[in-house]
Amino acid sequence: MKPYRLLETSQKYTDYDMIQEHTAIPEFPDIRARLLLAFLNEAADTEQKADRGQLFSLVTGLVQMALDTHDRIDTSPLHQEEAKMRSRQLNVLAGDYFSSRFYELLAKAGEIQMVSRLSEAICENNRLKMNLYQQVQRTMLTSEQYIEAITQLKMQLFLSFKAYLPADRAELWEEMLYAFSRCEVLAEDMQLKQASLQQRPFGHYSLYYALEQATQQDQVAMMAEPVDSPRWQQWYEQYGAVEQIGQLLEQSLSVIQSRLQQPGYERLRADVAPLTEVYATLR
Repeated sequence: MKPYRLLETSQKYTDYDMIQEHTAIPEFPDIRARLLLAFLNEAADTEQKADRGQLFSLVTGLVQMALDTHDRIDTSPLHQEEAKMRSRQLNVLAGDYFSSRFYELLAKAGEIQMVSRLSEAICENNRLKMNLYQQVQRTMLTSEQYIEAITQLKMQLFLSFKAYLPADRAELWEEMLYAFSRCEVLAEDMQLKQASLQQRPFGHYSLYYALEQATQQDQVAMMAEPVDSPRWQQWYEQYGAVEQIGQLLEQSLSVIQSRLQQPGYERLRADVAPLTEVYATLR
């Protein structure tokens, strides 16, 4: 399987008319999955191990979709119209369905140990998420605390594969996964639509950054304004949130490029460098 076909292959397990008709599902984490495949392919010394890399990248992406789908469930206790109620129900079922496919695919391949590893990673992801929920309830996060927390959540499932890599590559894998996950958080924020803000239980980077930079008078106004209000866009522009995101994105891309230029990473560089292109266009 070519790395760019991971997304295409995943659609066999995610494209269902009933789900798409009633709710929007998260995107397959294509960049992180292709990054994982690049590292596993480089470490593979047999065709069997190469096949495992393809399977592992696919199922990890499906599990991530399951977690992201459940994060979109509207937990509001208020009465909802039928369409919203159906969307809520489908989000629950879709998340459960994506999780079931991960178990099925790994079980058929006899990869029981990987089922255990990913299950442990899911538990750790949920633990971090609960800690973040509690932290958000207690105090206001800084913009850097926010981006660090969300980056760690994006990394957890994929960190399971350090044990499948040589020691030197395991260290590089964690560094690249961190940098790419951070890029993804920033890119999502840049492309964020006002209508989707209610689906982000922890807020987003621009919100925290604008609050940090705002005058005391504007901070009071911000705290009273719904997060999907058009006024927020004015504050983002006023306090340079988009420019700040661009600078942070540039820093992460520089880390990736600098690390891959080191001797001994020629094959990885050929497979990984193209993954930065989608983020480079946003700068």
